[in-house]
Amino acid sequence: MDAIFEPTRYDDVRKPLLQAHGLPADCYHDARFFQRELETVFARSWLMVGRADRIPATGDFFTHDQAGLSLIVLRDREGGIRAFVNACRHRGARLLDVPAGQACGNERAIVCPYHAWSYNLEGELRGCAGMEATQDFDRADFPLVSARVGVSDGFIWVCLDHGAPPLLEWLGELPDRLAMYQLGDMVATRIVTHDVACNWKVWVENFMEGYHIPTVHRATISSHKAVNHPEEPSGNGQYTAIFEQHDGTLALLDGDSGFAPIESLHGESVRGSRFMLVYPGTMLALTIDTMWSFQCLPMGPEQTRIVHTSMFPRSRVAQPDFEEVAQRYYKRQDRVVAEDNAISVQQQRGLRAGPVHPGRFAAKERIVHALDNWVLDRVLAPAQTATIHPLKRSA
Repeated sequence: MDAIFEPTRYDDVRKPLLQAHGLPADCYHDARFFQRELETVFARSWLMVGRADRIPATGDFFTHDQAGLSLIVLRDREGGIRAFVNACRHRGARLLDVPAGQACGNERAIVCPYHAWSYNLEGELRGCAGMEATQDFDRADFPLVSARVGVSDGFIWVCLDHGAPPLLEWLGELPDRLAMYQLGDMVATRIVTHDVACNWKVWVENFMEGYHIPTVHRATISSHKAVNHPEEPSGNGQYTAIFEQHDGTLALLDGDSGFAPIESLHGESVRGSRFMLVYPGTMLALTIDTMWSFQCLPMGPEQTRIVHTSMFPRSRVAQPDFEEVAQRYYKRQDRVVAEDNAISVQQQRGLRAGPVHPGRFAAKERIVHALDNWVLDRVLAPAQTATIHPLKRSA
């Protein structure tokens, strides 16, 4: 066995939080470890790819890219949402391209730019001129390769593995826990992407712990005083979370005013914020007046793309002063994300500095420890390959 996958190497990571060590440094840059993550983590998990309101009309689409994966996400003729591997079934040419952060495209059909093979919005091959002489060729045998799609509270999720549990089982009770925020009524108002020179785990781990806030964010949000309370799944949901109890909103910088609180909140949620990690790399920030999300997309062992989406209740977006007020929220998000990006790059450089021995965890790094062990559970398991299929042949 390759030494990097020897389970005893990680005995100290497996200990309880306040007895444990972090992952060895090479888990954040070794190409073999990264490839195993792609195979056992990302290819077998439900991944959030965007909001449904990004593709409201028939034929609307966007593309989703991360290491080892490119998908077309589109609205079909019946109004459903589908996802297809972004490659022609002839010789594999990339079919469409609308990167995150750009307006969606719209197509009546998907036509390959190479040899003009064409597919309908259900992924079926409809045009393949020039194949008439090919023996035993049936175009029904060559639909686009599909991914499973699920929609929950306006978020689109995809999974390449047809053997993975259903989306609602993956999320567990999370939709019920967040029902008071009325996420399905949120409107995505801005998408920003960042390419960051760090391993994907570095960025997720940083976002999900509060230990760094007094130093990394001393110029922005360190003055906010909050008491952290862990929020674990009560069932088998693949997520973890923190509830931060505090006064006011965490979504604005000091001195800025914003929107009224969300009317449907009740109980402790009217005095606090939630920060959720849906494994492996979807993060949600829910405050009393707005929300934002991050998709952490691995592009290489030391390269990560962050897709940052800002969302507000539909009633706020309808206000005449929405754009003016929203800019104050964007200002806070942009400044804090820039600080997170910078420290993530600096950490990645340090992990490459030489012999780096794993450190110990502080109490506020609970989710870092949880994520590291969640990843190890999959990376160290017997090698498995996600089962992906083309669409079923049409009758």
